[in-house]
Amino acid sequence: MLPDLVTMRGRQLVWRHASLRADDPLSAWQGLLANRGLSEDDPYFAPRLADLPDPDGMYDMPQAAERVARAVMDSEHIHIFGDFDCDGVCGTAVLLESLRAAGAHVTSSIPHRADDGHGIGVEPVSEARTNGATLGISVDTGTTCFEACRAARSLGFDLIVTDHHLPDSRLPEAFALLNPAREECGFGDRLLCGTGVAFFLLVATWKRLKAVGKSPAFDLRRLLDRVAVATVADVMDLRGVNRILVHHGLLQLNNAPSIGMAALLDVARVKSTVTTETIGFYIAPRINAAGRMRHGEEAMRLLATHDPVEARQLSSLLDESNKERRRVEAEVFRQAEARLNGSDILAVYHDDWHAGVVGLAAGRLARKHNRPAAVGFVTPDERVRVSLRGRPGYHIGNLLNACSEFLEGFGGHAGAGGGTIRPGAWDGFVTAFGKAVEVQGKGGTHPELPLDGILGLDAMHAGLAERLTRFEPLGQGNPACQWLLEAVQIVDRRDMKGGVVRLRLQQTISRHGVVDAVVFRPGPMDEVLTPGHQVSVVGQLKLDDWRGNGAVQFVIEDLLDEPAN
Repeated sequence: MLPDLVTMRGRQLVWRHASLRADDPLSAWQGLLANRGLSEDDPYFAPRLADLPDPDGMYDMPQAAERVARAVMDSEHIHIFGDFDCDGVCGTAVLLESLRAAGAHVTSSIPHRADDGHGIGVEPVSEARTNGATLGISVDTGTTCFEACRAARSLGFDLIVTDHHLPDSRLPEAFALLNPAREECGFGDRLLCGTGVAFFLLVATWKRLKAVGKSPAFDLRRLLDRVAVATVADVMDLRGVNRILVHHGLLQLNNAPSIGMAALLDVARVKSTVTTETIGFYIAPRINAAGRMRHGEEAMRLLATHDPVEARQLSSLLDESNKERRRVEAEVFRQAEARLNGSDILAVYHDDWHAGVVGLAAGRLARKHNRPAAVGFVTPDERVRVSLRGRPGYHIGNLLNACSEFLEGFGGHAGAGGGTIRPGAWDGFVTAFGKAVEVQGKGGTHPELPLDGILGLDAMHAGLAERLTRFEPLGQGNPACQWLLEAVQIVDRRDMKGGVVRLRLQQTISRHGVVDAVVFRPGPMDEVLTPGHQVSVVGQLKLDDWRGNGAVQFVIEDLLDEPAN
């Protein structure tokens, strides 16, 4: 058992699985496999597209795929209703590219974040129908768009909803509702993002076209780079179906990315191997910046284009939007902190705040205070629209359901969501939100920092570091292995550019001598990272690609000022 240890960043150490202590690399690896119920030849380590589930197992999929296949064969006009975030624009792009390649006439629309908000409006449905569309497909939206679905039905316009957000107590009157989150579905353990659901619709459609001798020449595997980006950007669990999709999507990104993705990697100056971290830090923020600061249509065009010149222009535009986003976000966060004035209920809005960054400011508040936050702006029709972000242990979709009597419309999943406050209902929303957070929460306990094991410095070996890479892709639901190094002494410190600190660590009981370590943005840890000081550090063992030749380094995530033993 671990004693009651709290790190300098205020996190309590807990075992992720059974306790594990290892002083050599082989014992560490074997213990890790045993704790995770894995073997050396486990299929987990070799994700195969052939192991993806049959898309017909998704509720409403057979009629949806048959309808799309019929529309392709009959040259019907199909309209895609997307969303302005990374998941929504990626999903819109993959539907556009693939269905057009199959010979269909396809158009699309992306709502404006500030003017339209999330969801499908009645007006876009009517406009699509007026322009000749007979089939609509939503992506990453639609589950709570009751009026739009009702309008489509009244217009004789078949609307297929592909979504993953938590349903309301009732379901929309759509032609088909493809959403693993609906109670009677659960496809793929409810892990898919909106783009993932749309991708499985395409797989099912291609299967039906092939069955009647109309198999498109377009290979759906070409879409996996955008499926992977959407999955990581929407912070979905990288287990099961998502692990397979993201694994192969990363292969696509590294070997044969789409023209738009290649341009985006170039403008972000990504030269090394693309990983989930690359997506989270370099790709997704630039895609999201379009919808936050300008219009998501620009990002969607980039991800669907076949023109390298257009791709360069649009990627540069997204890069500039991302720079502006960072500046505005920092200012809104500063103002939000001031307006909260120490309140335990993290709910605040202002009519001057930019619609594109309130969700990011909410995320910052949630991370700082370790509980959900709601930050809002005022729409042109003087409604307060809020974005919610959470922390582990909370479910934003359920929080929104608990506040539904004060909301005109809302949608969300475990980590994020949003809605529009009814006129005059702000105070009621704040009270309900505070109570819902209290019910879900853990009463102010420290957030947990799970450990996989306690390592001696003699276990810091390239062989172990190489084996640990087999757990990739890493992310939500499949975190990197975290290790504790007890009672190490700092023997050297070097300060590098960008707030990076490089250390050399020594352990008196080790034969290994010293081990290199690195800390990115040390924050409150900085004052104790001094030569001669003894600490216990938590972090990840990684290969040092910069030095090469089998060198390893320990990436410090947190530390204890006093030795753990």
